[in-house]
Amino acid sequence: MKHILYLTISILFLCNQNIKSQTIDTLITAGNQRLHFNIIKGKNPPILFESGNGNDGSVWKDVLPQISKATGATLITYDRAGLGQSEIDTLTINYKDEIKNLESALKQLGYYENLFIVNHSFGGFYTTLFTVRNKDKVKGSVYIDPALSCFTTKEWSKDFVDHISQENWALIKKHKIGLYYVLLQLEEIADYMSTIDLPKELPVTLIAAEKVLPMVKQHEIHKWQECMKSFGTLPNHKYVLAKNCGHKVWLDDEKLVIDEIVKGYQKVHFKESK
Repeated sequence: MKHILYLTISILFLCNQNIKSQTIDTLITAGNQRLHFNIIKGKNPPILFESGNGNDGSVWKDVLPQISKATGATLITYDRAGLGQSEIDTLTINYKDEIKNLESALKQLGYYENLFIVNHSFGGFYTTLFTVRNKDKVKGSVYIDPALSCFTTKEWSKDFVDHISQENWALIKKHKIGLYYVLLQLEEIADYMSTIDLPKELPVTLIAAEKVLPMVKQHEIHKWQECMKSFGTLPNHKYVLAKNCGHKVWLDDEKLVIDEIVKGYQKVHFKESK
């Protein structure tokens, strides 16, 4: 019995060490700042995770092990400028340059081809622009309760920002400076994104949370829901309603999110297994 217990502990220790040895935690210089990346190396094409506004790459940590096991993909999470461990150049920071800096970092890391992207919330805008700029490099995506231009318009963004109290502005600037600069430019970002459309041939899964996030006002709920559904039912798109789930869907139904990511990834990269 002691021998079996020792063997089991040894195997678990070796597995843990193997996972750690395959993980890269690094800062990459892109633009005028360094961006923090965490990479779980795999044998198959990479999955890039794009977090929501104010979140860093650690928000995905609980779903990564199962996705890694199911896909064998290299998994890439990162902190956008001014969030998590990433630096920010407050003199030059802007949305379009954030995309260019991400491109630069991925090139340096050697993961700039055959990308599958998973995004959440405002990360949907980042994914959409990145994809339009890199149509030949992005093979598919999963959008989780995302920001979409059919709801997040220039007018809505102005109203949202106008209603942020001075107290909250101060807290955001102190604790989430990356979010602070995005919010300052939110109206401009929304206006620009209204002119951007994903390639029609791109396979996309949209996971919509049944529980609409609190920042959507009562009279806006129907518009939000219809926006999600209209995007999710476009050609080559798949619409999934996450029952009884909130905005961060994986916190309420981890299995659903993992399953849809794995299915979307396998559809793109392992068509022969269908």
